[in-house]
Amino acid sequence: MLAKHLLRSNSIYFSRKALVKCNNPTTVYIAGQITDTLLLAVVARSFASSPVSRFQEKDELHKGDHYSPVPGRSLLELEGPETTKFLQGLMTNHMPKISPGGDGFYAAFLTPPGRMLYDTFIYPVNVGVNFPHPKFIIDCPSATKTSFLRHLKRYILRAKVKVRDCSEEYKLWHIWGPALNKEDPALVKKEKRFSDVGCMDPRIPGFGYRAVLPADQDVQHILPASGQFEALGAEEYTIRRMLQGLPEGPDDLWPEVSLPLESNFDYMNGVDFRKGCYVGQELTIRTFHTGVVRKRIVPIQLYNKDEAPPPVQGVDRNASWPSVVEPQTDIKLVNGTSKRGVGKFCSGIHNIGLALMRLEHIQNDEKVFASVNDESVRVRPFLPEWWTTEDQ
Repeated sequence: MLAKHLLRSNSIYFSRKALVKCNNPTTVYIAGQITDTLLLAVVARSFASSPVSRFQEKDELHKGDHYSPVPGRSLLELEGPETTKFLQGLMTNHMPKISPGGDGFYAAFLTPPGRMLYDTFIYPVNVGVNFPHPKFIIDCPSATKTSFLRHLKRYILRAKVKVRDCSEEYKLWHIWGPALNKEDPALVKKEKRFSDVGCMDPRIPGFGYRAVLPADQDVQHILPASGQFEALGAEEYTIRRMLQGLPEGPDDLWPEVSLPLESNFDYMNGVDFRKGCYVGQELTIRTFHTGVVRKRIVPIQLYNKDEAPPPVQGVDRNASWPSVVEPQTDIKLVNGTSKRGVGKFCSGIHNIGLALMRLEHIQNDEKVFASVNDESVRVRPFLPEWWTTEDQ
């Protein structure tokens, strides 16, 4: 997928049919010409095994079976006979996927011009005497919860939908590890659902399970008995998410500024391109069909001007994220001739974070990046492995 973006960013269009895999596994021809080393590496990854088998933890502490609270999120409850229809017209995913019940999914709410407003998970409530019924819980950023409530109420008008804040009644957990993919004889829930409200995180296959539990319920009661789960703090969820390159919340997905495809919503299963009209659809679907996405959010690591760029990702928990690096701060090329910035910082923790970067730059090891506010703060971007899968 990245190969296609890199080609198109140079104003050259090649269809997928022009990609021919040869008998020699190290050679790929495009329209009869051998590609360069960068493109060969990217395309080769697209023929790899399934993303679940490729998923790898980036930090030793995260290996094994763990669970942690999810920080910075709030929960809203929507209920009423027209709830499914109401949400279908407002966000990027397809409500019929979850209206019968089961796992939730990932979706964005956009402005009419197609810019990001809120990143959300929407879960059906799989309980009740009349189940299935139109009752859903939305997991949204706490920082924008108030404006999100106003946004929903602005569109409700006469629709038979009730919305309320239920953040105090539930707690949000993230669970991950090898035990989630094993058959557990004690587990009687269908489709590997470990809670009545939740989902296997659809953003990266293998990333884990997102559970919405009543505030008075112990998370250990839903963990598979076959695993040996250890608790980690909420900070470790953030570290793990950033190492994998997953944006979340308004510091990564800037309200009324960010575009959903530049924010990887197409890669993270957050957009259904076959559904009907919704607010902000026109620009999103047009960008998808033209195939031109020149910038995307990628994981980054900071290092000092006097140090060599890190060859692989690694978090230093003794480091502090620099105060001069705020979300939307420009990233520049060191010794570059162009005055145009090559990216912008999103959020970060310790020495790792996320940034919106131009794709043409992120695989060139000879290029050096720095913050415009402090040239001693150097930036090393990385290419997430989960971008290039056969089905993308």
